[in-house]
Amino acid sequence: MINTDDIIIAHSTSTATRHKATSGGIGSCILQELFNEGYINSAISYKFNKKLLQYQPQIINKAEDYTPVGSIYHEISLINFIKNNISNISSPFFCFALPCQVSPIKRILEKHGIESFIAELTCSSQQSHEATQYLIKRAGIENVVIEDIRYRGNGWPGGVSILLKDNKRIFFDNNNSLWSEIFHSHMFIMQRCFFCSPQKATHSDIQLADPWGIDIPDGKQEGNTMCYVKSEKAAKILNTLVDKESIEYHKIKKQDFYKSQMGTIVRKNFNTQHMNLTRFTKSILQSKVYKKVLLKHPTFFKLHCIIYRISFKILHKIAKTLNKKYLKTHE
Repeated sequence: MINTDDIIIAHSTSTATRHKATSGGIGSCILQELFNEGYINSAISYKFNKKLLQYQPQIINKAEDYTPVGSIYHEISLINFIKNNISNISSPFFCFALPCQVSPIKRILEKHGIESFIAELTCSSQQSHEATQYLIKRAGIENVVIEDIRYRGNGWPGGVSILLKDNKRIFFDNNNSLWSEIFHSHMFIMQRCFFCSPQKATHSDIQLADPWGIDIPDGKQEGNTMCYVKSEKAAKILNTLVDKESIEYHKIKKQDFYKSQMGTIVRKNFNTQHMNLTRFTKSILQSKVYKKVLLKHPTFFKLHCIIYRISFKILHKIAKTLNKKYLKTHE
């Protein structure tokens, strides 16, 4: 039995759903079941725009219109989209949202009398679309031949998959690849990500996270989703999915949940505790001149990644000592 405040690690029993998902496909299962049980009347799905090479949100009113796309690693103005399309949203409403988006979205919906179910996606940082553009450029791919881009999926832990018009697929692994360098360079993350606090309450119904360090990638696994159950609604729908044998799960300790995200927690805590250093770092990484120079040649970018990684490891060790109290409070 799953209860409020439980943390579970779970996956969809549908092989197709699980393979397409960021990790275990639980988010897709929840959305579809909410529609099937009549708990929601509208939700947000995403469609890839080949011309813009971006995913765009759209309001859907039935499960059949939902397209599982995994994670989307480029900025989407979800708050503005909901504001501008509020008249098309039927209550109750479901959406996935980043931690910084949950509270503003809930306030907008509540203002218009719309009941909501929000799944919070644990986030290390969000990339601007510039990160994708740089990846395409470095890969030597012409924009006009791109048919589709998937940032996750294809098993766990997955990676970026670019489908071309001739059906050729170019893949960049989540680890030790050009994409992982771009992602961790922090040259392309949104400005707000530098000042994100991991301790800010969002009041989502469920928090979904990748099980880093718990579900060890071995090249064969299809992935699992960690779920922090934060409302009775979330517990109820998960138990329904279990009863229907749509998902499989087991409970884990809350401390394991935080350990799996500790790299992100440590970095964010360090950034918020040392704001002057964070502002200085941001001013360099977000500088147009700095970017122009480093992105001019792959060697310059590689050099940046090496120096930044070494500096980060040093700061990480310092921050890890400062953050031991954080783990103890979540045992």
